[in-house]
Amino acid sequence: MTTLLITAPILLSLTLLFSGLAKLGARQGTEDAMTSLRIPLRSFHPSVASVLPVVEIVLALAVWIPFVPLQVMASVVIALLMLTYLVIIARALSWEETVECSCFGTLASPTVSRTTLVRNIVLSVLGVLGVIAAGSGLMTHTLVRQPLALLGLGTVLILAVLVTALAIGGTTPEADETASAAEGAHDARTAGGAATRAQFTDSDDVDGLPEEDELLDYERDRIPAGVLQRSDGSLMTLRQLASHRAALLVFVSEGCGPCERVLDQMPRWIEDLSPFLQVKAVLSRPVDQLRERTTDRVGEHALHDVQFSAREALGGRGAPSAVLLGADGLLAGGPVSGGSTVIEFVDEIWEQLQQAQAEGELPVAED
Repeated sequence: MTTLLITAPILLSLTLLFSGLAKLGARQGTEDAMTSLRIPLRSFHPSVASVLPVVEIVLALAVWIPFVPLQVMASVVIALLMLTYLVIIARALSWEETVECSCFGTLASPTVSRTTLVRNIVLSVLGVLGVIAAGSGLMTHTLVRQPLALLGLGTVLILAVLVTALAIGGTTPEADETASAAEGAHDARTAGGAATRAQFTDSDDVDGLPEEDELLDYERDRIPAGVLQRSDGSLMTLRQLASHRAALLVFVSEGCGPCERVLDQMPRWIEDLSPFLQVKAVLSRPVDQLRERTTDRVGEHALHDVQFSAREALGGRGAPSAVLLGADGLLAGGPVSGGSTVIEFVDEIWEQLQQAQAEGELPVAED
């Protein structure tokens, strides 16, 4: 029993330390997690995202200061924090849509599942055991009287955690996101040039515009046969959508943190880009079931991706993602995935269109 009681605060300290360090360099990810988990008072999310990793690191260290009242106080706060996380995760599992939270920064799978719930139940139990260990004076006694034994146990636990992390493949989700961001940066550079050409349907309109071989090495594949649903319930193919005018499709899901960031940009994109191409928000829910806040941002520019068929046909990696369809029947940019990458992708398209206007390759839009 003594070993179990002393093991609990060690595991909690390691968890909080790794979690805090992971969050330090990923404040935006923490904000997105709070949005995805529907934490209230969204205006305070940036402040909490800045403070939370510091609090976790301080708690992880403070619990080992050999002063019983301080250890008890730190242990109680840790236990309450673990119970709060547990309630938040349990609440998220009651929703229909899958939630991504990045509770431990970039060190774990971001998808909230029953495994996440079990993990948080274990952490909550450890939190209660940690309070018992601190209140009984066991932690102070072990620190003062048996520091080498405590160090040995801590080393074994750290090694066990590292071996487990390596055995399950480390941080594969993060690696995928990094690869996606790198591809997105390249596609964003090429998409703007493709857009200035692909938005026209008459070959006479493209004289003087960049030739295909000038679009770096972006491979323009044929638009796949995906299907989207309009607000009136009617269906159309991706090729039909872009048959007369290029179309920027932004795939988002309501409640997803990075998606909410992208949705916040939609009014600006619609206003800036509509003179040149179609801008469509493609959502996983029927248009008539969207939240009022979503409708306020996308207006009549919303489409429904039935069973994610269009996104999968285009090769999108979840939401948010974006792709530019050319009016010539070919892909003109993307797909790219990730909140920041999608925003950079669209902003790059806008900059390229502005440059094309300045160079006389595109007409200046009339007010």
